[in-house]
Amino acid sequence: MSTKNITIIVSILVVLILLVWSPWITKDYAEKRALEVFEKSQKGITDGCGFNCVGCGITNSNKVFFGYSVDIEYGCGMRPTDRRDLNERDTKFVSFIGKVY
Repeated sequence: MSTKNITIIVSILVVLILLVWSPWITKDYAEKRALEVFEKSQKGITDGCGFNCVGCGITNSNKVFFGYSVDIEYGCGMRPTDRRDLNERDTKFVSFIGKVY
């Protein structure tokens, strides 16, 4: 194998390792992005979902391959805001490019 091929293979491996690790996506950034995207999806909905309830907001966030997994808890509609058992839960994935799925 030529040194050019070895250099290309090593470069590709380094880029892949950086993408998997994605050190530029911090916990705070991932949580902020997940909340922003959720709130944007509810904008303009009169009786939509939000975080004005007991236990609502970010409940957990974990570093995973290629980004972060962020768990959110929220309340929808005219449900009582003091009953946590009525809250809904969702998991958002914040990718290494900052996109939320």
